[in-house]
Amino acid sequence: MGKGKQMNKWLLLVVICLGGGIIYIFPYIQYSYYDSMMAEMGLSNVQMGNLMSLYGALNLIGYFFGGMVADKFKYKYLITFSLIGTGISGFVFASAPPYAVLLAVSAFWSITTVFTYWPAMMKAVKLLGSQDEQGKMFGFREAGFSLMSLIFTSVGLVIFNGTGEKFSNLLIFYSIVYILCGLASLFLLPGQDDADTKNENSVFYGLGYVLKSPKVWVAGGVIFFAYSVGITLGKFAPYLTGVFKMSVSVAAMVSIINEYAIPNGGAVAGGLLVDKAKSSSKVILVGFILMGILLTGFVAVPGEASLLYVVITLGFSIKLMQSALRGIYFVPVSEIGIPDKYIGTAIGVISVIGFLPDAFLQTVWGSILDSHEIEAGYKMMFSTLIVFCVVGAVLTVVLKKMVDSRKQAEE
Repeated sequence: MGKGKQMNKWLLLVVICLGGGIIYIFPYIQYSYYDSMMAEMGLSNVQMGNLMSLYGALNLIGYFFGGMVADKFKYKYLITFSLIGTGISGFVFASAPPYAVLLAVSAFWSITTVFTYWPAMMKAVKLLGSQDEQGKMFGFREAGFSLMSLIFTSVGLVIFNGTGEKFSNLLIFYSIVYILCGLASLFLLPGQDDADTKNENSVFYGLGYVLKSPKVWVAGGVIFFAYSVGITLGKFAPYLTGVFKMSVSVAAMVSIINEYAIPNGGAVAGGLLVDKAKSSSKVILVGFILMGILLTGFVAVPGEASLLYVVITLGFSIKLMQSALRGIYFVPVSEIGIPDKYIGTAIGVISVIGFLPDAFLQTVWGSILDSHEIEAGYKMMFSTLIVFCVVGAVLTVVLKKMVDSRKQAEE
């Protein structure tokens, strides 16, 4: 491939990462500005929780049907609509409207950040690279999202602090960024892709093909267990403060490193390893095994302050492995033989299966932590992740055999 096309490919990936870096800031903004949002919007803790619960529940529907929409319409316009639509709704959110309107905005965000965005964006990344570049594309996509999110949230924090910690000003800034990223997508992303715009069949065309593929279900299962480890690692900071008595401010710094700095290196490394190994399944399998070993050591460390740096090192190492998997666990979609015209539908179905832990896992962990002494509760929670790694490794072996059988049949 010529240098011009290669440069253009990376430019398009940067454009996609710009949008990806901002797209999920609004739905999850209460994680960073909980007290400010609750005070300015006049909400209770229950209402704050309801906004997130509504968004999370609707997302499962959005992943499923969004994949079919991504196969029917051009990803350029879906991504553009998603970013500009979310930005415009941000101005409504910034006006501190009644609670019912806030619920409606949260529901709208499940449309613009998942239904019309996620499968379309993943399809766009998949179509950017050749079969031999899928690991690299998805790895750099994950790292790019993390880097752009870090930049946008850091600038947002400066604006928030510089404008008297007024939450509405932060929302207005982000709304403008959303719209600018949407315009960049409109003018820079290609107008042609593999969308089946001429097919008169409904958006459900191809769903039967995808649902009948065992490889789709196994690929979704692999993501399910890798993703479960990832979202549970969000408990790392409270584990340090609750068990090892680390100060909240230091734990916050550790959390930022864990959530933003480490994923960049892990995702890129995972992508490069996949392209070198010529198999995503091999890299994912090794990742599950290493995570299981590291988690075993992590759980075995006693909750003593003198061992704080040991547990932090192990925690960072686990996050590095999980980030590598997160960057590449959609690469198997390009290896299981799904036709490009059904890729969006496949990504949608796999996403529903893979991200299903969002619907229940945190509730399970909360129940465990509430019903046990603090250290015992965390040990039980993290020990469960070892089992998840074992099951994930077994499913990865099954997926690898499926992919190998398909390749042999094609030879």
